[in-house]
Amino acid sequence: MSATNANQPDSPPAGDQAFEVTLGWVLGAGVLASTFCLAAGLVTTLVRGESAPARLLLSAGLVLLMATPIARVLLSAFTYLRRRDWLFAALTLIVFLQLVASVIVAFQR
Repeated sequence: MSATNANQPDSPPAGDQAFEVTLGWVLGAGVLASTFCLAAGLVTTLVRGESAPARLLLSAGLVLLMATPIARVLLSAFTYLRRRDWLFAALTLIVFLQLVASVIVAFQR
């Protein structure tokens, strides 16, 4: 082993790299879509004042922003299921159900 590689950690397996790339894409797309909706809602509010389209865009931006981490948990659960890692799949699905339950309770208030 050369001296330059001695300080570098081992690279993750190919499956982990694919998961990380997919996860990065999902999180980036969620944040980008949320940013677009929030910016469009803000511009619409500044141009037209408070209106139904502005409220819809702002609400959609917030929902997308909240849904992004939920999508990350769901993607992790599917990855664990595909790998047949039953313990982590079960734990991740429990976290997903808790997130969904908290969103449901929040919208009922």
